[in-house]
Amino acid sequence: MAEPQDGMLEPRFTLGVVIPVPEPQRSLLREWRRVYGGAGTEPIAPHITLVSGSYRDSWEQAAKQVRRVAQGSACFEVRLASVGSFRPASEVVYLPLAAGAEQCWQLHRALLADQLRHESQFEYHPHLTIAQNVPSADLDAAQEQLREVELSFEVRSLQLFETRGGAWNLSEELALAR
Repeated sequence: MAEPQDGMLEPRFTLGVVIPVPEPQRSLLREWRRVYGGAGTEPIAPHITLVSGSYRDSWEQAAKQVRRVAQGSACFEVRLASVGSFRPASEVVYLPLAAGAEQCWQLHRALLADQLRHESQFEYHPHLTIAQNVPSADLDAAQEQLREVELSFEVRSLQLFETRGGAWNLSEELALAR
């Protein structure tokens, strides 16, 4: 076990809270991710990350926080817009949120308000990744081909993932309030 920092033991597990993309948009986005992001993206369903980090105490306390936020949050619309990039800071091509970003920010802040700790070298930015860690030519192609994108879907649930054994595992799908 790692040494305590600020009176806390370093966590051994991480969790992720994401917005899943429903069909038919999921299949289209999976195909774009396969074409531009490579085969490594196939096991990972298209999603918008809200939190990816460690939890402070117990899994159950962290999961309870996620459940509470989901139960207190209403469904909302997301509209994905024309492709963007984090280059040169990070070799990532993504679809930004033209609508729904504020609700994602609210969920992000609410999730971090209690039992979750977010550790990232980048500031939170709601988006859907299309390609990362691939050759520049693939990133360039994604930016060129996806300039006119506009996809919408209703966010009806959050997914809670945990990492045990080194893999991301879906723990729960949590419906948002209607």
